[in-house]
Parts: sequence; C-alpha cells; structure tokens
Amino acid sequence: MPPKVKFSKEQIVFAALDIVREQGIAALTARAVADKLNCSVAPVFSVFENMDELREEVIRQAKTVYDGYIEEGLKQVLPFKGVGLKYIEFAKKEPNLFRVLFMSDYSFGLDKFMLLDKNNAAIVSALMNSWSVDKKTAVALHQDIMIYTHGIAVMCATKSCDFSDEEISERLTFAFMSMLKQVKEVKNDKN
Repeated sequence: MPPKVKFSKEQIVFAALDIVREQGIAALTARAVADKLNCSVAPVFSVFENMDELREEVIRQAKTVYDGYIEEGLKQVLPFKGVGLKYIEFAKKEPNLFRVLFMSDYSFGLDKFMLLDKNNAAIVSALMNSWSVDKKTAVALHQDIMIYTHGIAVMCATKSCDFSDEEISERLTFAFMSMLKQVKEVKNDKN
C-alpha cells in the first residue's frame, strides 16, 4: 500500500483559495481541491471536518488578501481616497474573491461588513485627519462614499464597465467632494 500523502492545513487552504480565485466559490469542492493537490479527498477531510469548515477558512484568507489592499490604500497621500481606489482595484484584480466577500450568500453585506471591518477605525481616522471633520461626519461620509465606491467595484468585478484608473479616480473625487460639500453646507445651515 502506498504511503498516505499529507498536506498541511495551509496548503489545502491555499489550493482552495486558488480554485475560488480562478473559478468562484461554487467550484470549491473536495474533489476540486484534491485535483489541485494531485491527491485523493482524504487529506482534505483529515484536516477539515467538512466543506463548510474549509469554505470558512478560504473566506478568512480572502479577507486577508482584501486587507492587504486596504492597508496599501491607507498608505496613500490621501488615505481615504487610496482605500476607495484599492477597494476597486481588489474588485478588478480579484473579482471572484470580491464576489465572495461582498456579493454572495457568504458575505456579511456591505453595511455589516463596514461595521465589522478591522480597517474601519483607520479609515474613519484618515477622513477626520485629512478633511478636519468630526467622527460622526467622517462615519457618515465613509458610509455614503462606500456605497458609491461599491457600485463601481461591482461593475468592475462583473466586467460591466471598463473605466480606466483615471476615470475611477476622477469619479471618486467628484463624488466625495460633492458629499463633503453637502455635509458642510448642512452643518453650516444648522449653526
């Protein structure tokens, strides 16, 4: 009898992540992972109790990939805009991972995701620092511009638009500045 092939949890998760990246979450099966690793399904189920457990790990890893994009955005000269641009870049470069995180039954939904996103505090802080707005205003601006940004990202992930990076940047700037102006006008009207 040939020796059993052993794979680490990490190897199995990364093989599964590759499948999701290439073909989408629906393609994630034990057989697909086994084929990717060139083995039987036994190693998959020796590490994971079931496919739901593996799927959760893949989603966590997809979130880690996403976090890398957002961290890069936060390093930009205008961090808040950088985050928006990186969010859209993630949708363009990793459309299947974007779909899993933001457009599937496995996602939290954009509103809950924004509340749970570990990057949220840094994003709100960047807004407060860059535009001299209070926390309440920064949170509202973040939510509003994310709805707009998410729309562009969805169009990019589904290939229903072909905006250039320049067009995306211009659109985000216009939308943000319009929202900022509106917020400041409303605030001034109340004073």
